[in-house]
Amino acid sequence: MPSDTTEAVKKSLGRCLHHGDVFGTFYQIFLQQDPRIPELFANTDMEEQKKLLRNGVNNVIAFYDQSFTAKSVLERIRYTHGRSRLNIPPELYSHWVEAMIQAVGQFDPDFDPLLEERWRNVLNNGTEFVMAGYHED
Repeated sequence: MPSDTTEAVKKSLGRCLHHGDVFGTFYQIFLQQDPRIPELFANTDMEEQKKLLRNGVNNVIAFYDQSFTAKSVLERIRYTHGRSRLNIPPELYSHWVEAMIQAVGQFDPDFDPLLEERWRNVLNNGTEFVMAGYHED
């Protein structure tokens, strides 16, 4: 059963999608947050990447409510983003969270401190799970 937190975050995401290109804005913000980030996306089809991000965010939200399916998706991301594969340094995940918070804040007219806290709880829960796999082989 979805928690109040995930219900609020899902509704917020819906408002964001209604009001514009939240994922495109996310990448505009994210790519500027650390000089290592743009090189990670140098040969990336950004339209396809935005679709992957949308799917990823939806799975992070479901993972917060302990969805088995979402956990399986995040386990795959955890594996592919690890040191011996895509090598995404754990410290970059805080930039990912901040970029998502900023993008949501731009597109959700109902964004407020409580909703920001809920978004942070959901996003940090997912990124902490992914980061924990960095050294796994």
